[in-house]
Amino acid sequence: MKQEKQDRRSQRTRHLVMSAMTELLQEKRYEDITVRDILDRANIGSSTFYAHYFDKEDVQVSLLKQMFEQLLQQLLLRSGKQEIIPSLELFQHVQQNVPQLQALVHNRSGEAFWKVAERTMSQMIEQSLKSIPGSKHSYPAPTPLVAHYLAATFLTLLKWWLTADMPYSPEEMDEFFQELALPGRWTTIEHKSK
Repeated sequence: MKQEKQDRRSQRTRHLVMSAMTELLQEKRYEDITVRDILDRANIGSSTFYAHYFDKEDVQVSLLKQMFEQLLQQLLLRSGKQEIIPSLELFQHVQQNVPQLQALVHNRSGEAFWKVAERTMSQMIEQSLKSIPGSKHSYPAPTPLVAHYLAATFLTLLKWWLTADMPYSPEEMDEFFQELALPGRWTTIEHKSK
């Protein structure tokens, strides 16, 4: 992904391109979308496009990152709790939006979705872990590694749940995640702080 410029014109261009990609994804499969389609829909020239993006995959990654960051922030605000991962809210959101999510992950763009989700979630978890009082040096592994582990564990359970046609409720999946991933982390924090 190219370095994001922060001036108004660049922000406007990014908004036009992201909106065009969002509209196009609702009309056709990712594989069938071309850069020319994006240019025409956004009503911009190719030099403007390439000043901000490498290719359509770069647009897709930017769009997914933006969507996932917004979703995580909304879920954290909605839960009203100080959570490292809003896991229950994420499972509930996925259950409510299964058709859109399956369309996103069952084609070639699915790989990009999972990569962006893991990277974005890892960064969010790392920030949350660093904000816990007294936890600065309380992990047996570096904080980025702990964050990656938790994000990967959550997303592995989410993938399994989707692939298995969601045989358990969001509440049960949240409970499984809490039991499998989080007790070891909390035990480590408590042990180190004694």
